[in-house]
Amino acid sequence: MRNALFMIWLVWPGVALAQAPFTFEYRPGAGVSVRLAVESRGEMVLVGIPGLLDSSVVEFTSLGGVTRRAVPIGGGSMGLEVTYDSLRARNRMGSGTWQDGQFAFRSPVEALFTTDRHMAPGAPAFVGDAAAGERARSGIGRPHLVLPADPVDVGGRWQSEMQLPFAAEIPGDGRGIVMATLTGPAVGLLDSMVVRGADTLLYLSALGQFAPTTVASTVSLGGGQASAELWGEFAGKFIWSTGWNAFVSVVLSARVNQRFEAVVGSGVEDARVTTTLTTRVRVRP
Repeated sequence: MRNALFMIWLVWPGVALAQAPFTFEYRPGAGVSVRLAVESRGEMVLVGIPGLLDSSVVEFTSLGGVTRRAVPIGGGSMGLEVTYDSLRARNRMGSGTWQDGQFAFRSPVEALFTTDRHMAPGAPAFVGDAAAGERARSGIGRPHLVLPADPVDVGGRWQSEMQLPFAAEIPGDGRGIVMATLTGPAVGLLDSMVVRGADTLLYLSALGQFAPTTVASTVSLGGGQASAELWGEFAGKFIWSTGWNAFVSVVLSARVNQRFEAVVGSGVEDARVTTTLTTRVRVRP
């Protein structure tokens, strides 16, 4: 029996390897660049926005490019030089005409991040105009899933964290922008593993909720600037490649609730926006 198992290992070594727990580590080679295309599409349902009927629907799409270059900085940490190459953003009210969104840009925007071997991202430091950089990052909205700290078997779960830079353009008389970094706990699952010589593909899924966060916005309600509270839930599918040392495919579906409040005189104006979106990330050649 032992000899039979040994012969299986010689003929199909990947079969035996796929049964062992896998250790995720983000350790790219110095100077290695990965180019990513990020596409989002979805719709917003608006209630209480000045100048618009309740339950008005806005459809939106965006397509952006990101280049990420790794730089070792010691202590198990990596520096990431991230260039947001471009972003085409469009939206339309109902079945109206598509229009270019406020987040669209063509000139590259650069940012510096730090991360660890589990890909937990640090706060970005923008090169140049910080406000323009934050708009670029939020407009592209590339999701980050933290890798497991311990080895994981196929079918195994781990406690993780999701981070999603989020941006929304609110139309109507209260026209404005809201941007936030949505973060929340996730449960990750290693669905399956495919061993292909030097490149092992790991198929993951994640499910979780965004914790409530409150940010300032430029949305106007009753003549007062509104703050926005955001929360929601998400589900995603991911493919990790050991050859690329990166997620080579991501499909994330999310529902984001936005509640706006503005203090006007002795009263409070409020509005609600519900956004459903799907974001797809893929490696560009």
